Amino acid sequence: MSEILRLIRHILVGLAAAAAIIAPIWFAAAGLGSRFGLWEWQFGLSTMTFGWGPNILFATVGLGAVALLVSVIYRFAFGQSNAPGVGGYVAGVAALIIGGSGLWYADGVRTTARTLPPIHDITTDTANPPQFSAAMVERREVDGASNSVDYASKIDPRSERPLPEVQAEAYPQIQPIVTSAEPELAYRAALGVARELGWRVTTTSDEAMMFEGTAETFWFGFKDDVVVRVTALNDGGAQIDARSTSRVGVSDLGANAARLENFSERLRSSLGDGEG
Repeated sequence: MSEILRLIRHILVGLAAAAAIIAPIWFAAAGLGSRFGLWEWQFGLSTMTFGWGPNILFATVGLGAVALLVSVIYRFAFGQSNAPGVGGYVAGVAALIIGGSGLWYADGVRTTARTLPPIHDITTDTANPPQFSAAMVERREVDGASNSVDYASKIDPRSERPLPEVQAEAYPQIQPIVTSAEPELAYRAALGVARELGWRVTTTSDEAMMFEGTAETFWFGFKDDVVVRVTALNDGGAQIDARSTSRVGVSDLGANAARLENFSERLRSSLGDGEG
């Protein structure tokens, strides 16, 4: 009986250890495989992450719990002298932590998706958003972007309300940046901040005081395009407006708003006197 239980324990501990190793590798592969073109992002995100991913996490938690339970039963059934080493406990705890953490994170993502409107185009000026150049529009088309750059025509697919109205309600903090700095200085500062943030700047116009570029996520390699416009104010100073829009996907889970908020905070800090 003890040999059978010992064998069962070894198998379960081995499975728990394997699951604790495989689970993070699986999700890393889903994201990096999409980023480096091994498969389409829909397969990496929808199939691997949201399709099979939860099952892998639940299996990891289950194997960890059973491995711990069997280890405890074995110790009490056959005494301290025959107690298993700490390896079984470590494998069980690791599987529980890794699987549980993954499920906790996934629940947070689902909560965010339910809370935020399913939109993907955010701007500081909803009445007159900065426009992308023809070159950027063409680049998006060549790269297979499924989302248009026509801000005015977009709606929230969940509520069918106009995008400007939905954005203002969901992200009231996204506002134009108004500064007392000279427009040329504001433009150079904005361009510097964009590069500090890692945006790949593709178009610049000192004359029009605008530039555009692309931000790419580490996981899955999602590309969001950004355009920044600086306008001289009649009473001095300048207004900086920015826009960030995803190439694919209905909902950005707040990524574009977070990007513009971070850009605004960095730029205000750089300028020293910006108030939005």
